[in-house]
Amino acid sequence: MTWRDNYRAATFRGVPFFVESADSTHGRRQAVHEHAQRDVPYTEDLGRKAREFSVSGYLIGLEYQTARDDLIKACETAGPGVLVHPYRGEMTVVCRGLGLSESTSDGGMCVVKLTFLEAGEASYPSAKVDTVNAISAKGNTVTDVAEKGFVSDFLTTGFPAHVAEAAAGNLSKLAEFMAAPGLAFSDDLQAASDFYAQAKGISSDAFDLVQKPFEMANRLIGVFGSIRTAFGSNAFSMLTSLFDRSSTKYEGSTATPSRRQQALNQTSMNSLVRQVAVAEAAKAAVVTQTTAVTPGGIRQPESQPTVYDSYPEAIKVRDDLVDRIDTESEATASDEMYVALTDLRTAVVQAVPSPEQDLAMIVTYIPRETLPSLLVAYKIYGDAARAVDISKRNSPRHPGFLMGGQELEVLADG
Repeated sequence: MTWRDNYRAATFRGVPFFVESADSTHGRRQAVHEHAQRDVPYTEDLGRKAREFSVSGYLIGLEYQTARDDLIKACETAGPGVLVHPYRGEMTVVCRGLGLSESTSDGGMCVVKLTFLEAGEASYPSAKVDTVNAISAKGNTVTDVAEKGFVSDFLTTGFPAHVAEAAAGNLSKLAEFMAAPGLAFSDDLQAASDFYAQAKGISSDAFDLVQKPFEMANRLIGVFGSIRTAFGSNAFSMLTSLFDRSSTKYEGSTATPSRRQQALNQTSMNSLVRQVAVAEAAKAAVVTQTTAVTPGGIRQPESQPTVYDSYPEAIKVRDDLVDRIDTESEATASDEMYVALTDLRTAVVQAVPSPEQDLAMIVTYIPRETLPSLLVAYKIYGDAARAVDISKRNSPRHPGFLMGGQELEVLADG
């Protein structure tokens, strides 16, 4: 296999550029000890030197400024990124510097000089916050406080029948919504079936449950707790839809004691739903429930870190969740709930996106001419298999014809 067979189109964080020459430096680090009254020094080996790579190249074309600005942004982004080196292949590096040279005499192009240093890894112990368990603990606190507040406010005993009937109607509508959510269940059919049975059970038992607030709260919290297993990757959307559905205000009469209790019952049930939903959504933002099959064929739930396609996607989930936590914090009259929600918000901000996931940024790529997605993927990543992601992200009319001059959303690796 010749060197031409191994040659790769150069990119850094998904931004392509042309290469004229490439240099690198290698070696080991030494400390030279020269002692007084001794003619022979001692050289102490301190380990391998960090490998440094220098690349000289250029950007060319009528719209080279776009590629230039993308390359500047890639080099100014903090942290390590993926460099596709034309002769060395793919490697994780940090950009130490980018030099640009432009002139009127050489219009339509700019000369670039890039210097990279291998990223390496942290080999020594460092402090790390267990953000996943922190969110689980803070979420459980929110749920406990929500249950206590609901049980203290919700009451149907001792009031006319219409109070219990209204509460049962609201509970039944909530359960029916959960039984037909309009979102896809996970591939664990048993978990999906159990969730459906729990939701339908609440609906059928609604009138009895509103007579027993503690049991009603336990049943609702239980079915909410099974959403992550039943819905898998769609759990966050399901939980936020439940939060939004329960954000409506009571609009009936409050002229009599029974009507005031009817209003309080609806308000307290909506608060319970929102608070438990946002607590479970915080857990879903960092952990996805999947199903593993044991060697004996038994299906068991298993937790996996929630994986996001890109950094902006993770930020959107975090912002959506924080907005709902802030909304509930402003709405609650309980000091205890306010503190619990504030602690949960802090844990969410620290955990999403996970510092352990090197998530790619989304950047804009404009092909100069109409090209098939396979060729665009190869030009950007040096990997035609990434065409599937480009097509999925941009939904073109036909993946064989990505129109020239039109913006495409692509992942900037690293």
